Amino acid sequence: MAQSSPRPKLVIRRWIAEIEAPLHALVRSEMGLGSTTAARNIIRGGAVRVSDEVVKIPSTVVKVGQEISTPESKEGRKLESAAGAKSIRPADDLPFEILYQDDDLLCYLKPAGWVNASPNPRVDTSFTRVKEYLIAKDSEEGRPEKPVHFVNMLDKDSSGIAVVVRDLGLRRRLQENWPKFRFETYLLLRGEMPEDGEFSARRKPGEKYSAKKFPFRRMRSGGKYTILKVQAGLQEIPDILPGLRHHDCMVCGLGTDAPDPLGRQGVHLFRAVMTDDLLDAMWEVKTRMPKEFLKVVK
Repeated sequence: MAQSSPRPKLVIRRWIAEIEAPLHALVRSEMGLGSTTAARNIIRGGAVRVSDEVVKIPSTVVKVGQEISTPESKEGRKLESAAGAKSIRPADDLPFEILYQDDDLLCYLKPAGWVNASPNPRVDTSFTRVKEYLIAKDSEEGRPEKPVHFVNMLDKDSSGIAVVVRDLGLRRRLQENWPKFRFETYLLLRGEMPEDGEFSARRKPGEKYSAKKFPFRRMRSGGKYTILKVQAGLQEIPDILPGLRHHDCMVCGLGTDAPDPLGRQGVHLFRAVMTDDLLDAMWEVKTRMPKEFLKVVK
Protein backbone atom coordinates (compact mmCIF):
# COMPACT_ATOMS: atom_id res chain seq x y z
CA MET A 1 0.00 0.00 0.00
CA ALA A 2 1.38 3.34 -1.01
CA GLN A 3 2.12 5.64 1.90
CA SER A 4 0.68 9.14 1.89
CA SER A 5 3.22 11.94 1.71
CA PRO A 6 3.86 13.66 5.05
CA ARG A 7 2.16 16.99 5.69
CA PRO A 8 4.60 19.84 5.12
CA LYS A 9 5.88 21.60 8.23
CA LEU A 10 3.89 24.75 8.94
CA VAL A 11 6.21 27.71 9.45
CA ILE A 12 4.37 30.58 11.15
CA ARG A 13 5.56 34.17 11.04
CA ARG A 14 4.70 36.12 14.16
CA TRP A 15 5.20 39.81 14.85
CA ILE A 16 4.01 42.53 17.21
CA ALA A 17 2.13 45.56 15.88
CA GLU A 18 4.24 48.64 16.52
CA ILE A 19 1.60 51.08 15.27
CA GLU A 20 -2.20 51.12 15.34
CA ALA A 21 -3.35 50.41 11.79
CA PRO A 22 -5.77 48.32 9.69
CA LEU A 23 -4.82 44.65 9.60
CA HIS A 24 -4.43 44.61 5.81
CA ALA A 25 -1.79 47.37 5.98
CA LEU A 26 0.26 45.52 8.62
CA VAL A 27 0.08 42.19 6.76
CA ARG A 28 1.08 43.77 3.46
CA SER A 29 4.05 45.56 5.04
CA GLU A 30 5.33 42.59 7.07
CA MET A 31 4.87 40.00 4.31
CA GLY A 32 6.26 42.22 1.55
CA LEU A 33 3.15 41.82 -0.60
CA GLY A 34 2.79 43.76 -3.81
CA SER A 35 -0.74 45.04 -3.26
CA THR A 36 -3.41 45.65 -0.65
CA THR A 37 -5.66 43.23 -2.52
CA ALA A 38 -3.20 40.39 -1.88
CA ALA A 39 -3.21 41.17 1.83
CA ARG A 40 -6.99 41.36 1.93
CA ASN A 41 -7.30 37.96 0.20
CA ILE A 42 -5.03 36.30 2.76
CA ILE A 43 -7.01 37.76 5.65
CA ARG A 44 -10.41 36.91 4.17
CA GLY A 45 -9.21 33.36 3.61
CA GLY A 46 -8.88 32.91 7.38
CA ALA A 47 -5.08 32.48 7.47
CA VAL A 48 -4.32 35.46 9.73
CA ARG A 49 -4.65 35.57 13.49
CA VAL A 50 -4.59 38.54 15.85
CA SER A 51 -3.84 37.69 19.48
CA ASP A 52 -4.35 34.04 18.44
CA GLU A 53 -7.89 34.66 17.14
CA VAL A 54 -8.75 34.24 13.45
CA VAL A 55 -9.73 37.61 11.95
CA LYS A 56 -11.31 37.72 8.49
CA ILE A 57 -12.10 41.43 8.26
CA PRO A 58 -9.18 43.24 6.52
CA SER A 59 -10.17 46.65 7.90
CA THR A 60 -9.99 45.47 11.53
CA VAL A 61 -7.85 47.96 13.45
CA VAL A 62 -4.96 46.29 15.26
CA LYS A 63 -3.72 48.02 18.40
CA VAL A 64 -0.10 48.54 19.40
CA GLY A 65 1.29 45.45 21.14
CA GLN A 66 -1.09 42.89 19.63
CA GLU A 67 0.51 39.81 18.05
CA ILE A 68 -0.21 38.99 14.40
CA SER A 69 0.57 35.61 12.88
CA THR A 70 0.23 33.90 9.51
CA PRO A 71 1.99 31.00 7.72
CA GLU A 72 5.06 31.95 5.68
CA SER A 73 4.15 29.99 2.55
CA LYS A 74 1.11 30.00 0.29
CA GLU A 75 0.64 26.28 0.90
CA GLY A 76 0.75 26.85 4.63
CA ARG A 77 -1.82 29.62 4.42
CA LYS A 78 -4.16 27.30 2.50
CA LEU A 79 -3.82 24.62 5.19
CA GLU A 80 -4.38 27.19 7.94
CA SER A 81 -7.47 28.54 6.16
CA ALA A 82 -8.95 25.05 5.85
CA ALA A 83 -8.33 24.23 9.51
CA GLY A 84 -8.83 27.69 10.95
CA ALA A 85 -11.31 28.40 13.69
CA LYS A 86 -14.43 30.41 13.02
CA SER A 87 -13.78 34.14 13.23
CA ILE A 88 -15.65 35.84 16.04
CA ARG A 89 -15.30 39.55 16.62
CA PRO A 90 -15.22 40.53 20.32
CA ALA A 91 -18.67 41.47 21.59
CA ASP A 92 -17.53 44.93 22.69
CA ASP A 93 -16.07 45.74 19.25
CA LEU A 94 -19.10 47.29 17.55
CA PRO A 95 -18.60 50.64 15.76
CA PHE A 96 -22.31 51.54 15.81
CA GLU A 97 -24.63 52.97 18.45
CA ILE A 98 -27.22 50.44 19.64
CA LEU A 99 -30.56 52.24 19.84
CA TYR A 100 -32.67 49.36 21.16
CA GLN A 101 -32.15 45.68 21.96
CA ASP A 102 -34.24 42.83 23.33
CA ASP A 103 -34.35 39.05 22.80
CA ASP A 104 -36.16 39.40 19.46
CA LEU A 105 -34.89 42.58 17.82
CA LEU A 106 -31.97 44.99 17.70
CA CYS A 107 -31.91 48.49 16.19
CA TYR A 108 -28.65 50.30 15.54
CA LEU A 109 -27.58 53.58 13.97
CA LYS A 110 -26.09 52.94 10.54
CA PRO A 111 -23.75 55.80 9.63
CA ALA A 112 -23.48 57.20 6.13
CA GLY A 113 -20.65 55.56 4.18
CA TRP A 114 -21.39 52.03 5.40
CA VAL A 115 -23.00 49.43 3.16
CA ASN A 116 -26.08 48.13 4.98
CA ALA A 117 -25.93 44.54 3.68
CA SER A 118 -24.53 42.72 0.67
CA PRO A 119 -24.81 39.22 -0.87
CA ASN A 120 -21.03 39.34 -1.39
CA PRO A 121 -19.41 37.83 1.74
CA ARG A 122 -16.19 39.76 1.03
CA VAL A 123 -17.90 43.12 1.59
CA ASP A 124 -17.56 44.50 5.12
CA THR A 125 -21.09 45.68 5.94
CA SER A 126 -22.85 47.08 8.98
CA PHE A 127 -25.01 43.94 9.06
CA THR A 128 -22.02 41.58 9.20
CA ARG A 129 -20.55 43.63 12.05
CA VAL A 130 -23.80 43.48 14.03
CA LYS A 131 -24.20 39.78 13.26
CA GLU A 132 -20.73 39.03 14.60
CA TYR A 133 -21.47 41.14 17.69
CA LEU A 134 -24.67 39.21 18.47
CA ILE A 135 -23.06 35.81 17.89
CA ALA A 136 -20.17 36.78 20.15
CA LYS A 137 -22.65 37.85 22.85
CA ASP A 138 -24.38 34.47 22.55
CA SER A 139 -21.04 32.76 23.05
CA GLU A 140 -19.94 34.95 25.98
CA GLU A 141 -23.24 34.49 27.82
CA GLY A 142 -23.41 30.75 27.20
CA ARG A 143 -26.54 30.84 25.03
CA PRO A 144 -27.13 28.69 21.94
CA GLU A 145 -26.15 30.58 18.81
CA LYS A 146 -29.22 32.04 17.09
CA PRO A 147 -29.40 33.24 13.48
CA VAL A 148 -29.42 36.95 12.66
CA HIS A 149 -31.50 38.49 9.85
CA PHE A 150 -31.57 42.07 8.55
CA VAL A 151 -35.00 43.65 8.03
CA ASN A 152 -34.63 47.01 6.26
CA MET A 153 -32.12 48.44 3.82
CA LEU A 154 -30.55 51.91 3.84
CA ASP A 155 -28.53 53.48 1.04
CA LYS A 156 -24.79 53.59 1.60
CA ASP A 157 -24.82 57.40 1.54
CA SER A 158 -27.75 57.84 3.94
CA SER A 159 -27.95 57.15 7.66
CA GLY A 160 -30.48 56.11 10.24
CA ILE A 161 -32.20 53.24 12.00
CA ALA A 162 -31.32 49.73 10.81
CA VAL A 163 -33.18 46.72 12.17
CA VAL A 164 -32.05 43.10 12.66
CA VAL A 165 -33.99 40.22 14.24
CA ARG A 166 -33.17 36.77 15.61
CA ASP A 167 -36.10 34.91 14.04
CA LEU A 168 -36.87 34.40 10.35
CA GLY A 169 -40.63 34.46 10.94
CA LEU A 170 -40.40 37.86 12.64
CA ARG A 171 -38.31 39.15 9.76
CA ARG A 172 -40.97 38.08 7.25
CA ARG A 173 -43.78 39.65 9.26
CA LEU A 174 -41.96 42.96 9.69
CA GLN A 175 -41.05 43.16 6.01
CA GLU A 176 -44.61 42.34 4.94
CA ASN A 177 -46.02 45.08 7.17
CA TRP A 178 -43.21 47.61 6.61
CA PRO A 179 -45.35 50.00 4.47
CA LYS A 180 -47.90 50.21 7.31
CA PHE A 181 -45.42 51.26 10.00
CA ARG A 182 -44.71 54.87 10.92
CA PHE A 183 -41.40 56.47 10.04
CA GLU A 184 -39.95 59.97 10.22
CA THR A 185 -36.95 61.28 8.34
CA TYR A 186 -34.69 64.33 8.57
CA LEU A 187 -33.87 65.90 5.20
CA LEU A 188 -31.08 68.41 4.65
CA LEU A 189 -32.13 70.69 1.79
CA ARG A 190 -30.62 73.45 -0.24
CA GLY A 191 -33.22 76.22 -0.20
CA GLU A 192 -35.98 77.62 2.00
CA MET A 193 -39.24 75.92 3.00
CA PRO A 194 -42.38 77.22 4.76
CA GLU A 195 -42.68 76.70 8.49
CA ASP A 196 -45.11 73.79 8.11
CA GLY A 197 -46.80 71.98 5.26
CA GLU A 198 -47.27 68.67 3.54
CA PHE A 199 -46.19 66.98 0.37
CA SER A 200 -48.55 65.09 -1.92
CA ALA A 201 -47.37 61.68 -3.05
CA ARG A 202 -46.39 61.30 -6.67
CA ARG A 203 -49.31 60.20 -8.79
CA LYS A 204 -49.14 56.76 -10.35
CA PRO A 205 -49.88 56.32 -14.07
CA GLY A 206 -53.62 56.52 -14.66
CA GLU A 207 -54.40 58.28 -11.36
CA LYS A 208 -55.89 61.78 -11.26
CA TYR A 209 -54.37 62.47 -7.87
CA SER A 210 -52.83 60.71 -4.90
CA ALA A 211 -54.52 60.89 -1.49
CA LYS A 212 -51.29 60.14 0.37
CA LYS A 213 -49.79 63.13 2.18
CA PHE A 214 -46.49 63.58 3.99
CA PRO A 215 -46.64 66.31 6.68
CA PHE A 216 -43.39 68.16 7.38
CA ARG A 217 -42.00 70.71 9.79
CA ARG A 218 -39.08 73.07 9.31
CA MET A 219 -36.61 72.34 12.11
CA ARG A 220 -33.66 74.61 11.28
CA SER A 221 -32.84 77.11 8.56
CA GLY A 222 -29.72 79.13 7.86
CA GLY A 223 -30.97 80.88 4.75
CA LYS A 224 -29.12 78.73 2.27
CA TYR A 225 -29.90 75.33 3.79
CA THR A 226 -32.92 73.93 5.67
CA ILE A 227 -33.54 70.84 7.80
CA LEU A 228 -36.99 69.31 7.48
CA LYS A 229 -38.65 66.66 9.62
CA VAL A 230 -40.92 64.63 7.34
CA GLN A 231 -43.40 61.90 8.29
CA ALA A 232 -42.07 59.43 5.75
CA GLY A 233 -39.73 56.48 5.46
CA LEU A 234 -36.76 56.22 3.11
CA GLN A 235 -38.83 54.19 0.65
CA GLU A 236 -41.14 57.21 0.29
CA ILE A 237 -38.48 59.83 -0.43
CA PRO A 238 -38.94 59.50 -4.24
CA ASP A 239 -42.61 60.47 -3.76
CA ILE A 240 -41.57 63.65 -1.93
CA LEU A 241 -39.06 64.93 -4.49
CA PRO A 242 -41.64 66.51 -6.87
CA GLY A 243 -42.99 68.60 -3.99
CA LEU A 244 -39.50 69.75 -3.09
CA ARG A 245 -38.78 70.74 -6.67
CA HIS A 246 -42.00 72.78 -6.62
CA HIS A 247 -40.43 74.80 -3.78
CA ASP A 248 -37.07 75.02 -5.62
CA CYS A 249 -35.44 72.81 -2.98
CA MET A 250 -33.17 69.80 -3.39
CA VAL A 251 -32.08 67.09 -0.97
CA CYS A 252 -28.32 67.51 -0.51
CA GLY A 253 -26.29 64.75 -2.12
CA LEU A 254 -29.32 63.01 -3.62
CA GLY A 255 -28.92 62.98 -7.41
CA THR A 256 -26.18 64.18 -9.72
CA ASP A 257 -27.34 67.83 -9.70
CA ALA A 258 -27.89 68.16 -5.94
CA PRO A 259 -25.40 70.13 -3.81
CA ASP A 260 -23.16 67.98 -1.65
CA PRO A 261 -21.78 69.93 1.35
CA LEU A 262 -21.48 66.76 3.44
CA GLY A 263 -19.94 64.17 1.16
CA ARG A 264 -23.10 62.10 1.74
CA GLN A 265 -26.85 62.27 1.25
CA GLY A 266 -28.85 64.61 3.42
CA VAL A 267 -31.21 61.79 4.42
CA HIS A 268 -31.49 60.38 7.96
CA LEU A 269 -34.18 57.96 9.15
CA PHE A 270 -34.54 59.06 12.78
CA ARG A 271 -37.81 57.49 14.02
CA ALA A 272 -39.47 54.12 13.50
CA VAL A 273 -42.61 52.70 15.13
CA MET A 274 -43.07 48.99 14.40
CA THR A 275 -45.50 46.38 15.70
CA ASP A 276 -45.90 42.61 15.60
CA ASP A 277 -49.27 41.03 16.41
CA LEU A 278 -47.88 37.54 17.01
CA LEU A 279 -45.54 38.77 19.74
CA ASP A 280 -48.02 41.46 20.86
CA ALA A 281 -45.12 43.90 20.70
CA MET A 282 -44.53 47.50 19.68
CA TRP A 283 -41.12 49.08 19.19
CA GLU A 284 -40.57 52.84 19.00
CA VAL A 285 -36.99 53.84 18.24
CA LYS A 286 -35.50 57.32 17.82
CA THR A 287 -32.13 58.90 17.08
CA ARG A 288 -30.77 62.43 17.37
CA MET A 289 -30.44 64.87 14.49
CA PRO A 290 -27.08 64.30 12.76
CA LYS A 291 -24.39 66.74 13.85
CA GLU A 292 -23.28 67.10 10.23
CA PHE A 293 -26.70 68.56 9.36
CA LEU A 294 -26.47 71.10 12.17
CA LYS A 295 -23.00 72.23 11.09
CA VAL A 296 -24.28 73.04 7.60
CA VAL A 297 -27.35 74.90 8.88
CA LYS A 298 -25.91 77.55 11.19
